[in-house]
This record gives sequence, C-alpha cells and structure tokens, in this order.
Amino acid sequence: MRTLTILLSFLVLGLVIGWLVWFVTPQLRPEYTAEAFIRVLPGTEKGSVITLIRNNNTLESLIDRDKIQQTYWFVELGETRDKRLTAGVYELKKRFRAKAMRDGDLIRISMTCRDGKDAETLLNEMADTFLKTQQSAKRKQIATNLMFLEENLARIEKDLNSAERTLDDVCQKYGFTDLEEHCYLHPITARLIRLQGEEDDCILDMDQLQTRRDTLLGQPQQLLSSGKPDPNQAAEIKDIELKNKLAQNRLARIREMREETQKKQEELEQARTQYALRQFIRDDRRTALGSVRAKIEELRVLSDNADVAGLQLVDYAKTPLKADVLPWQLTVPIAGGAGLLIGVICVLLTGKTRKPNQQN
Repeated sequence: MRTLTILLSFLVLGLVIGWLVWFVTPQLRPEYTAEAFIRVLPGTEKGSVITLIRNNNTLESLIDRDKIQQTYWFVELGETRDKRLTAGVYELKKRFRAKAMRDGDLIRISMTCRDGKDAETLLNEMADTFLKTQQSAKRKQIATNLMFLEENLARIEKDLNSAERTLDDVCQKYGFTDLEEHCYLHPITARLIRLQGEEDDCILDMDQLQTRRDTLLGQPQQLLSSGKPDPNQAAEIKDIELKNKLAQNRLARIREMREETQKKQEELEQARTQYALRQFIRDDRRTALGSVRAKIEELRVLSDNADVAGLQLVDYAKTPLKADVLPWQLTVPIAGGAGLLIGVICVLLTGKTRKPNQQN
C-alpha cells in the first residue's frame, strides 16, 4: 500500500509539473510563430527550393535589409551591429523553418520570435527577399541564354544564306531555273516522255505501212477489163512507200530530239542530285532557325512573367495573436511519466535501505 501511495504521489506531482510547464511557460516567456506558404509551380523541385531558402546567402541578404535591422529581434541580438549581423544568421537558422507539405505543391515557411510583429516582418521580408533573388537569378540566366541563342541565330542565318547561294550556284552551273521537287513533271522530263511516246507511235505506223505494202505486193496484179494493170494498186503502193519514207525521216528526227532531251534529262538528274545535297543543308538550317526563334520567343515571354522563378507567394504572413503553446499531449504525459519513473526509483531505493536494517 505504501508503494502504491508513493507511485501515485510522484505520478500526480509529475502531471501537475507538466501542466504548469504547459500553462506557465507561454505566460513567462511567450513566443509567436508567423507562417506563410509558397506555391511551387510545375518544373521546380520543392526540395531544391527549401535548400535555397535556408542557404546562408539567403539568410545573410535578409539580415542586410533595413526593415529587419529595425526590429526588436535584431536589436536584442548584440550590443554592436557586427555582433548582431553575426548572431542574426545563427538565430535565423534556429527560428526559421521551411517544410514541404506532404500533399500538394506548397511549402510552409515560419518564423518564431518573442514579438509577433517581428515574426510577421521577418517572415514577409524573407519571402520577398527569396522570391526577388530567385527571380533576378532566373532572369540573369535567361538573359545569358538569350545572348547565346541570338549569337546562334546570327550564325544559323549566315549558314542559311550561304546554303541559299550554293543552290543558286547549282542552278546557274547547269542552266536550270528551278530544281525544286514538285508534284508535276519537269518540262524536260515531260518532253522526254512525249518524244518516247511519239517514237513508239512512229515505229508502229511504219510497221503498219510495211505490212500493208507487203500485203499489196503479195497479191496478184489486178487487170482492168481492157487487160491493162489496175493503176490504183500501183498508186497505193507508191503512196505507202512515200509515207514510209516520211515516217523514217520523222523517226530519225524524233530520235535525234530524244537523244538531245535524254542528255538534258541526265544533266537534270545530276543537277537535282547536287541540288538535293545542298537543299538538305538549307532545310536543316531553316528548321534550326525556326527552333531557335521559337526558343528565343519562349524565353522572352518567360522573362516578362512574374512567376519566372517557378514560385508564387500564396499570401503574406499575418501577425500571430496567440503565443505558441506546446501541445499538452506532449508535456503533461512526459512529465507524468518522468514523475512515475522517479517514484519507482524511490521505491526501489527505499526497499534496499530497509533490508539491511531488518538484518541488523
């Protein structure tokens, strides 16, 4: 019964102490925490943003701001300005927090100070400083990229002009005005096809005339009633021979023109081969030129965007009205557990002390 009384006493004492710590601490040394949220836009990593927020350069740039140096928080850091600047970064690391929210695209930033107004000022200045720094850095990076792209654009335009000149040189060398591929036939190709067709038609006509002449010559000579040979048959044969001779002359001329056109066609194919090689280079330069121009326009639009850094401040922090309070679920049970543990130790020590006395 005595043991139980001791344990209960220490347990109650621990719970009371825990409750007093929970209740009295905010009254004796109140601290206030201001909070704000930063939205991370797609394409930006929340982890890298948190690292940048807590970077020494970010904290040092915050301490240098006049508005920060006018707060009670800064004045209480030391007697001289140099000491305050040195202690300020250390204190910021302890009291400033940045945590990625598990769900969504938000980062919670918070600042804890003895004065609620200072907490609000520090946090809002931190948010402004960080966002402006990131925007400035991003715009500088974009400006550097734009300079590189514009230099690349000038080089590509120069290459494109050179490629266009080489295409003109091929046309002038072979004497053609147009070597581009079209959905219709080139006049030389069309002429060659037409001459080949005319040559075939002419050969067929000559074969028909020869067949007709052979047929007439193979027939027995027709006689008139007077016993004289029929002049019509001889005239037809003579006419066929004349037509055949004209067809032979025409065929020779067609073949001559076809051979000339064939040479022109071969020159056209050579010219087109040369042209196609240079055309590939020209088209590649055109594609590259369009891609670079699109990238330049994209970067210019991005540079003018207020969210160029991929970050948005959801809302500025407000002055916290209530002091921070530790959750009683944390302080009271821990204190009660500590009291119970001390009670157990006391019971054990009391038991050891009694045994030697009883033996004596």
